[in-house]
Amino acid sequence: MSKRSFSEYTSKDAPSVPQILGHVDNLLRAAEALKKELQNLHDSPELSDQVISVLKRHNQKVLPAVQQLNQDESLIINQHEPESHKIRKLDGDSKNAADSSSGLIIPPPVALTRWTPDDIPKSGLPPLPPVQDPVLEQAALTHSGMTTSPTDMSYERLEWIGDAYLYLISTSFIYQTFPNLSAGRCSQLRERLVKNETLSSYTIQYKINKRTRFPAEFDLLGRIGGSQASQNAKKKVLGDIFESYVAAAILGSPNGLPQVASWLKSLWSTTLANEIRGEFKAQSNFAQNYSKNGGNADEQKVPKQNLNPKVQLSQVIGAKGVRISYNDVGEPKKDKHSGNPWYTVGVYLDGLSEKNLQLGTGGALSKKEAGANAARSALENKSLMKRLQQKKEELLRSTQLAESAQEEYDNWA
Repeated sequence: MSKRSFSEYTSKDAPSVPQILGHVDNLLRAAEALKKELQNLHDSPELSDQVISVLKRHNQKVLPAVQQLNQDESLIINQHEPESHKIRKLDGDSKNAADSSSGLIIPPPVALTRWTPDDIPKSGLPPLPPVQDPVLEQAALTHSGMTTSPTDMSYERLEWIGDAYLYLISTSFIYQTFPNLSAGRCSQLRERLVKNETLSSYTIQYKINKRTRFPAEFDLLGRIGGSQASQNAKKKVLGDIFESYVAAAILGSPNGLPQVASWLKSLWSTTLANEIRGEFKAQSNFAQNYSKNGGNADEQKVPKQNLNPKVQLSQVIGAKGVRISYNDVGEPKKDKHSGNPWYTVGVYLDGLSEKNLQLGTGGALSKKEAGANAARSALENKSLMKRLQQKKEELLRSTQLAESAQEEYDNWA
């Protein structure tokens, strides 16, 4: 394969100052419209559905305006440095690469916002973003086993870069979407998004493998009449192809990173759809309760969002002589996504005229989280909580009366 220079391909002309000013005006108009509408909702709770809807609608104009200015900057820089850092690397010009002061694109926080149910496609997968640079596209879709000389390009280096981008972008989405999730559980969600099984399935669904040049043994059907790679080896290669494609799409265009981040946000939402909907529901319920109580987060009626469900449950029905316990339920299971042990825990009540009453159950990849989910399940049973709260109030009243009577007797004696 002959080496090709980036100069063979034309790039967009750098924008003029009037064009840049026009892009600035677009950003200011979008930001002013957002500010005006938010001011009208000044008294709304921070996480209300209405505020979220306003932000999502206006961000569709604000973010492209920011990205356009970012593209203006890149085009001006490229006009003075027409041969890009990434192509010099791929072309094997070590001297030029060493002299380059540019680096990998770092995603700005504004481009990596949290998931909402609106991000989940109603059907199918989001469109695959194209690789704008033909040289990078060819490299991303070429296995090293199909090269004939050290100077020929393959996807190995791009796969390495793509892997880093996938970890960074997925980490940001998870961190912003699930604010109360433990670091360990966040890592488990991220593993579901970036593991070979997931990435290889994306490669097949988008038919990227059909465009890739790799040895026949890595094909889905294997080498006819010859050797075949193991299923794990095939998944590894197909996952690598996806990573290299991501890197090529990001590096191949000044606007590649925000485009790929937006695509991955929609794509990954199909894998974590249940978790995203569950988190959004929990946050929406908290916001509604907060609003109903006039912004007073009373710990009995509206427990703080970041309070452990076990603590919340104890506050709601706990009292002297009341025992809340957590015990394993059923036989051990395996998580269908990771194969790790799956724990199921039940929460039980002794007291308030009840004996070993099961309040709820919960499952998770750790007993601690399963217990928290069991407590959360109990709290969501509103009729049961109301009945037990009434019993708790009756117990407190009778206890108070008994203490008052004892105090009067002691004073009389």
